[in-house]
Amino acid sequence: MKRIEIIEFLKGYSIFTIVLFHYLQTFHWQNIAGKLIFFGGTGVHLFIFLSGFGLYYSHLHKQLNFSAFIKKRMSKVYYPYIIIVIISALISLFIPIYKNSWYALGGHIFLYKMFDESIIGSYGYPLWFISMIIQFYLAFYLILKLRKITGEKYFFIVSFIISLLWTIIIIVTNKDIYRVWNSFFLKYLWEFALGMILAETYYNNEYKLNLTIKRYYFLLIGIANCILYAFLALKAGVTGKMLNDVPALIGYSSIAVWIYLLRIKPLNSGLKYIGKISYAFYLLHTLVLLLVAHYCGEIYRPLLLTISLLLSILIANYYQKFIAYISVTYMKIKQKETYNNQK
Repeated sequence: MKRIEIIEFLKGYSIFTIVLFHYLQTFHWQNIAGKLIFFGGTGVHLFIFLSGFGLYYSHLHKQLNFSAFIKKRMSKVYYPYIIIVIISALISLFIPIYKNSWYALGGHIFLYKMFDESIIGSYGYPLWFISMIIQFYLAFYLILKLRKITGEKYFFIVSFIISLLWTIIIIVTNKDIYRVWNSFFLKYLWEFALGMILAETYYNNEYKLNLTIKRYYFLLIGIANCILYAFLALKAGVTGKMLNDVPALIGYSSIAVWIYLLRIKPLNSGLKYIGKISYAFYLLHTLVLLLVAHYCGEIYRPLLLTISLLLSILIANYYQKFIAYISVTYMKIKQKETYNNQK
């Protein structure tokens, strides 16, 4: 399938701001800057939306059975993720960047980490996001069934209600501080479903995205929703924090589209490049930062983060190629096995 320029840009933009958010958190700012950097973390909402778009767009082009779908996702997502976890565990035998544990390592390999708060942050706290994405993969065919039952008209409404009910359960049971609850895939189902709807619209519209809204409207919509998102997060208590996903997605994404429409060639090209290596970049960025910090010691922190960022991008470029190689090789092996079984 042909890559979609704006989708690649948005993937790169979201992952880049998420990585910056994680890096800037190491400053431990207590002032307004410490609150502003959370805007970068809002990129998870856009990335979930893009995941829904990508998976359904691929499904519309080539429908696989559940077994073939999971095997494909495992080769592209699970195996590269587990390789990084195992490398992190091996490094930690010699350099104390993580606390080693057979139970935690097994949690990643056998996927029970996503249900155990005590190890959800093991071998890199940002890896919680991979657990949530894998949950979407495991539930994808159930989501497709929901799409078929509800029809195009009510799919988003039902998905939104499910996400809202899950959020209410979290608030009522005081589970909002637990990652295994507040990042369970049902909370973000509506964003994933919205991505699927856009993919279907794009597919049925002869592969065209008509951005008819004037450029500066995206900026105004983005600023307005970011203000609402910040108010809910900072002034509306637990309920506000748990219910601010809608303005977070709209505000963050609108500003991203506005930046894209500025057509600043070096910026757009750079973020599209990040989009192509986004998964490898995300998997590696925390590990690289910890290793650079270990070997460089107490150097000027902005320099430390800059070195870590550039090294992460450089290594991610090669690791993404390795991921592609794993995926292609794995699928060839499976196709050969299928062919031999049919003989």
